[in-house]
Amino acid sequence: MDAADSLGGLVILIQEHEFTALNADNSIARFEPRGRVIVRNRSRRVAIWEAELEPNSPNRSTLGTAPFQIGQLDPLGEWEKAFIVKDLDVPMLSVSEVVDTCYERAGINNAFVFGHPMPVEFTITLRNRSGGKISGIVVTKIVPPAFKRVEPQNTPLGKMEYDEKTGKVVWTIKELEASHMAVLLVRATLTAEESTPVRTGTLHATYKIPNLIRSRLKLIMRGVTECEVNIEKTEDSVRRGIWHCNATLKNISDFPIRLERIQVVMTAPDSRILFEGTLDHKIEPGEFWGYEFETKEENPEFDVIAFYRVEASFVQDLVGTVEKEEALLPVLRVECNKTVKPLELSAWDPSPVAVSIQARNIGTSDFNEVTFYDTIPADFDAPETSQIQVWIEEKPITQKINVQVRPRKRDLETERMVTIQVTDLFERQLAVKPGEQMTVKYTTIARTPKPEQEHILPLRVEADTFPPGPVASAAILALTAPKIIVEKAFRKLHKTRTVTPGPQKGEFTVTITFVNVSDASLAGPKLWDLIPPSFEFVAVPNGTPEPTVREAENGTIISWSVPVMKSGERFLGKYVYKHKSHTTH
Repeated sequence: MDAADSLGGLVILIQEHEFTALNADNSIARFEPRGRVIVRNRSRRVAIWEAELEPNSPNRSTLGTAPFQIGQLDPLGEWEKAFIVKDLDVPMLSVSEVVDTCYERAGINNAFVFGHPMPVEFTITLRNRSGGKISGIVVTKIVPPAFKRVEPQNTPLGKMEYDEKTGKVVWTIKELEASHMAVLLVRATLTAEESTPVRTGTLHATYKIPNLIRSRLKLIMRGVTECEVNIEKTEDSVRRGIWHCNATLKNISDFPIRLERIQVVMTAPDSRILFEGTLDHKIEPGEFWGYEFETKEENPEFDVIAFYRVEASFVQDLVGTVEKEEALLPVLRVECNKTVKPLELSAWDPSPVAVSIQARNIGTSDFNEVTFYDTIPADFDAPETSQIQVWIEEKPITQKINVQVRPRKRDLETERMVTIQVTDLFERQLAVKPGEQMTVKYTTIARTPKPEQEHILPLRVEADTFPPGPVASAAILALTAPKIIVEKAFRKLHKTRTVTPGPQKGEFTVTITFVNVSDASLAGPKLWDLIPPSFEFVAVPNGTPEPTVREAENGTIISWSVPVMKSGERFLGKYVYKHKSHTTH
């Protein structure tokens, strides 16, 4: 039942409805301000003839300004005309909803983390932009079943009810003053158990603004209804031929009429206007308008010609509906992989090892930042920043790559952690999209792999989106991590020594051949020879490696320094010595 139903007589109802469809981000997807004019004859006995409805000029409706010919409006009859309100693009009540997936952190987070319980907050905001009061506001929020521990917070305005079975939050506000704002908070928790985007539920709002329309329509109703004209004439009792006349117009309808212009016209014995007036006189049902005058005529005849419009009760209001599309918030999820080549090393043999680590986006949220936490085992060198290469799919990344090694001290006896962080991908339009992979490659050197050791190489990866929130992480633990095995290898150095006459009498040339006959390389092998105490070192032949000469209790030690001798590699050393009795004084 609307307000017009409680009124009698003739009622003109201007009813407008603005429908707003919001996108998930609260932008307006569709705005449809429409209306209808309804003319209702509430009388059960009286009709209106030649009814005409005239809109004002200008107005913001598609009705235009030309009059509408309604014709006859029977008792309890009704006439209706729909229209569109023009030149509008926003509703009177602004409705918005923000979903923060981690309200415990600063800023608005808009992604869930796979397998991580998230504290979620729905913020519903209403703003009155009408310039008057908005009444009867009803906001209905459907919270999907995946959200647990739903707890609507107290709102300072209106009343809130929550149905746990249906997930329905109903917020009602009796009145919202002009330019005022109202906010409702609903908190819940959700743990994303799949990578697909999470549905956050629909939002519906209705409202009403009494005595306000946006079309600026003003309507005038014209028509003819039941009126009674009476003419009374009485000849003067003293003055013969003088007539006292009384002309009346009585409203015998059920509607007030507005008398705009009236004429009292003599019709006999001649024709002329006796009275003419422009009026603005309202005549209620059962009331009348009258005019008294005298005339000197023989049997005069009169008539009343009235120009009037039927008075109507006007009712106008605006109702609104807002439908917000539910947001689909992405899920942050990462998986990691690690490959190491080779996985078998020979003991004591310095060897390069190629490491490739990957972070794959298996969720539905983009990565803005990816951090790798990789393990460098003892006896291995950590990579330098310049040695690290990063790709997103096939695209190389060269900037904003932060590398840290802990502990910083270069100690091959200690396991170290290398952290490789790639940041600010969103601002560089390099975000790792769902299904894409970031790859990091570097080479480490096994300096002194010790025999019969196993080096387990775990990996942990963290990924974040923008705006930042809790990180998604993945790890390769010890049970599944790549493992480098150092095989046992024999270290065997074969030495051959020959002595031949030297360049001078009493001198001898010693040729030493060292051959690495082991299966692995030798790091810093000991290459040396001993000159007996009765002999002394003279020199080395031209073009041969210079040795280190050191006196010892049991003679003179001749040694050569070689960093590494690979398997099968040989070294040739020569020197000249002589008996001390041949020394020239």
